[in-house]
Amino acid sequence: MFKKGLTTLLMLLAFSASAVPTDDIAHILSEQEAAWNRGDLDGYMQGYWNNDKMRFVSGKKFRYGWAETLAAYKKNYPDKATLGQLKFSIIDTKMLSNYAAIVVGRWELTRAKDKPNGVFTLLVEKIDDRWVITHDHTSD
Repeated sequence: MFKKGLTTLLMLLAFSASAVPTDDIAHILSEQEAAWNRGDLDGYMQGYWNNDKMRFVSGKKFRYGWAETLAAYKKNYPDKATLGQLKFSIIDTKMLSNYAAIVVGRWELTRAKDKPNGVFTLLVEKIDDRWVITHDHTSD
């Protein structure tokens, strides 16, 4: 009986170790990258928390809300040429709890005439059983 219980416990521990939140979080950025590269800004925004309290900070601007952020993306990236090809590189993901993480990384756009790039820090939270970006601080 003890051996059977121990085996079950070890199997549960092995299963829980394979369900790593950092993999789920990396998948969000991978999906965003793919959506951007096919010109789908609505799809790109699916990685963000669809809420008025979602915050995006870039340059000297603070932007609040999912809809406002999407509108700004559509204004600043009106076509495939301005979108270019996006590449994210995650440098570090630090779990703050079972429901929050900080992600630090680099971004790079490859376009015909230039190659802008920079860094980002994201607060990613598990809300309604889904990991979403609730705060994005991006700079070049």
